[in-house]
Amino acid sequence: MILKKIYSEPTGLFPEVTFKKGVNFIFGKKDAKNSKKSLNGIGKSLFLDILDFCLCSNLSERLKRAKDKKIIELSKYVAVLEFDVCDKTYVIKRSFDKTGNLSLNSGDGDRLYKISEAKELLCDLIFKDDSYNGKYYSQWFRKLIPFFVKIQPPKKENFSDPLSYIQDVKIMELMQFHLLFLGIDNTLSHKNFQIKSDLKSKGNAIDGVRKYIEETYGLKNISDASNELDKLSRETKSLENKIKDFKLADQYKDSEQSSNILTSKIKNLIYSNYTDDIKLKSYRESSKINIDFDVQQIAKIYGDINEILGQNVKRTLEDAISFKKNLAKSREEFLKEEIEILVKTIKERNEEIKGLEEERAKIFKFLEAKEAIKDLSEAFLQLSGKQEKINELSGRIGLHTALVKEQAELKMEDAKLYSEIVNFVESIRSNESEIRAIFADIYNSIYIDYKDQSKFSILTNDRKDQKIEISIKFPSDLSKGKNQGRTLVYDLAVLFLGIKSSRNLPRFLVHDGIFDGMDKAHFVHLCGYLQGLSNSQDFQYIVTLNEEGILSDKNFGQGAENLTSQKIEQEAVLVLTPEKKLFNEDF
Repeated sequence: MILKKIYSEPTGLFPEVTFKKGVNFIFGKKDAKNSKKSLNGIGKSLFLDILDFCLCSNLSERLKRAKDKKIIELSKYVAVLEFDVCDKTYVIKRSFDKTGNLSLNSGDGDRLYKISEAKELLCDLIFKDDSYNGKYYSQWFRKLIPFFVKIQPPKKENFSDPLSYIQDVKIMELMQFHLLFLGIDNTLSHKNFQIKSDLKSKGNAIDGVRKYIEETYGLKNISDASNELDKLSRETKSLENKIKDFKLADQYKDSEQSSNILTSKIKNLIYSNYTDDIKLKSYRESSKINIDFDVQQIAKIYGDINEILGQNVKRTLEDAISFKKNLAKSREEFLKEEIEILVKTIKERNEEIKGLEEERAKIFKFLEAKEAIKDLSEAFLQLSGKQEKINELSGRIGLHTALVKEQAELKMEDAKLYSEIVNFVESIRSNESEIRAIFADIYNSIYIDYKDQSKFSILTNDRKDQKIEISIKFPSDLSKGKNQGRTLVYDLAVLFLGIKSSRNLPRFLVHDGIFDGMDKAHFVHLCGYLQGLSNSQDFQYIVTLNEEGILSDKNFGQGAENLTSQKIEQEAVLVLTPEKKLFNEDF
């Protein structure tokens, strides 16, 4: 992929820029009339944001501010980027208003795509290489293209690590992309990322289950949860038994009414027995002779008056007593059958009362159980609640067990993978040597006073998540701009390695502000090196540069005749000043 030009439709949002082979300066120049004005915020990074926007990035913070200020009617403009892939020209158009779509023209007219579709299409167009043996996915576009378009984010450190080229993305994930850029099979690195991601996911899920159990049930660990599950199971079984008792008592449709009926029957039987008892007592009393006087004593009393009268009274009383006895005996014989019937009836009633009282006792016992649970619906509600807890808790415990098992299996796979990676890294020593040669050539061309002191290595490290480590080291003496220098040399090495191996990769590299803090001599050497390569190789190095900083010193030394501010201004593809800002505003 080679960039051709970028402009706006309609024209006027920013100057049209035509890119060229070799070095492309985006130059910040001091105003002649007011040289004290800052070159910050004149639009160098903003211009690169537009380039990145055409390549499916989200609106940057600078573009958002430009759009929100509404000083610039950004929404009415479309950014247009023309580029070549394999000598075929493509045109991207993307509106600042409807950012969810992108138009792509490959010579057969504009075709509108959703951004998600455009990313996959562009990824295959710019990065897909059938000769590459490793892993590649068309969904990787916005993970791959930022390596070649490095734009300084506002108020954030940039170029601190040549490998961490996307902020907030861990090197464990980025390593598979680095290996792809270097033409090295990234299958094991990709597998490592998947395993580590799964392990993290499993760990988070396990912690989530534990936290849920702790917050929901007040339990500290899975062991306590198992005990709680057993307790709930016992309580559920007890409730089920009570409900079973309820169901066995279905014949009592209305327990209270049944109890009242039985009580009424018992009362009636007891009353009947009571009346019969009185009748029985009356019958028995009626057959008794109640003679509570002495006949002889009475006869003597009357004999003292008249002997004949006393004898007559005695005879009369004896005849009366004899008559009464005969009468009582006759009545006793008459009532005997009635008394036997009454005794039998009373006995039968007592047995019936006993049976009814036993039946009533069962109802009273049922009613006591009913009072303990209130009613059957509440029993089912309690049972449902406990069963729901059992299902929830057992499900969580089961999930925890499954997750722990999967985590253990992943750890075993992770340990096994490291052994494979060790053997793999040993097998790519020739690839490493080829990369090191290009890396060293670029380094030695820039850091002439520290030749052959750089180190590039591909190592294994089981203490780091990525397991495969790319080590880039510079001499400790190069403290000034050291990190920018490592990024500069490594990025250029990737660029020229791709060109040398004829792989389907971008042939351009964008660096925004990478020379801030670097020694001017290194800048001079780099420009000389790239100028020499541009005569034989098609590449584009697009870099932002200010007239201040390393260019503030007018004496660049030998070989810098073409690197004066005036020369750079003449060579630059875009010149911006405090009076001639990109959007005529600070963003």
